[in-house]
Amino acid sequence: MPIRLLFLNTRDQCGADVAVHLSLMRNFASDEVKVFVLSNSEASDADEMRDRFAAMPFVTSAFVPLGMPAEALAARGKVRKALAYGPSAVSLVQAIAFIRQHRLQVIHATDRPRDASYAALLSRMTGIVSVVHMHSHVGGHHTRPTLWGMRNATAIFAVSDYIRNGLIEMGLKQDKIYTVHNSIDSDHFDPGQKLTDYRSIRQQFGIPGNAPLIGIAARMNAWKGQRELIGAVSLLKGTYPDLHVIILGSNVPEFRADYEARAREGGVADRVHYGGYRADVRPFLHELDVFVHPSYGEPFGLAVGEAMAMQKPVIACDDGGVPEIITHGEDGWLVKPRSEAAVAAALTNLLSSPELRRKIGERARKTVRARFSPRLQCANATQRYASLMASN
Repeated sequence: MPIRLLFLNTRDQCGADVAVHLSLMRNFASDEVKVFVLSNSEASDADEMRDRFAAMPFVTSAFVPLGMPAEALAARGKVRKALAYGPSAVSLVQAIAFIRQHRLQVIHATDRPRDASYAALLSRMTGIVSVVHMHSHVGGHHTRPTLWGMRNATAIFAVSDYIRNGLIEMGLKQDKIYTVHNSIDSDHFDPGQKLTDYRSIRQQFGIPGNAPLIGIAARMNAWKGQRELIGAVSLLKGTYPDLHVIILGSNVPEFRADYEARAREGGVADRVHYGGYRADVRPFLHELDVFVHPSYGEPFGLAVGEAMAMQKPVIACDDGGVPEIITHGEDGWLVKPRSEAAVAAALTNLLSSPELRRKIGERARKTVRARFSPRLQCANATQRYASLMASN
């Protein structure tokens, strides 16, 4: 009989962690896992999630109030915040009824505070297995609800050995933490797939067709490496005076201002372009010569894997979970973290050799297809569920 699995989603919006869970839902073998979802009717993207689940008729979903978005609570005092969680308490009673009605066996949640704590609490109250899926950085920033949820979960799935080791260093029990690498859908991220109804990135930003084009797709923050990328381009302005950079990701004013200042200082402001958030990054990846993602402490590196699937040579840091994806010099290029000079040297190697870029890109796609397919991720997770149920 298929494992009867519940995903718990209290998130404010569909981030990378929820996207990973949606991928799992789509790719479980139907004879191995039957998927159910409890999602948050108060989330800002509840209507979008309803549409997503409607497109997956094999998923049984329900929406209940599981907490107001963080932004809506931020301006409230302690008393009003506490009152806002009233509906959530009632919803937990409904969740228990849902679990019993559908004879669910495993509850799977993200590491967001409400997800982790609610999942562990529901597990205690119903006796089923609970899994907290650790997608984020490890460190002192975790809230008490997240830590409580992880300590009281039956198991923790870490997206990389790097994250697993960090959780062990935090004092969590080693024998309950399992590495379940993320996956990349190489059928979706396929360089041979014809893309329609999009305007060329080069046309949008007035970049000449013969100019070298590199880029990054990541949210703007201090550790994603946009600043190091801009600095590397400034170091190469004499060698590659026509090199252009595209930075994708939602604008965060303070970081955007910092990047613009760094580009001006380096004399490359006219060749650094900001593309904002793009729901579909494939057209962007399709046009790049090199994908550069010099983030440090990356939990896994989904953006790295997506670029590899699109057969692009990737420059990334020899840090975090990325070395579990890339073998240096074979299917990607690893550099020292926080080093503009290291990124510039790697770019020089790759931009000077179209043949090297082609070989690395081809091997990159093969790596993704062989080691990070959605079915492999699902098979790993299913095996873990079964063993946890057997020992519960």
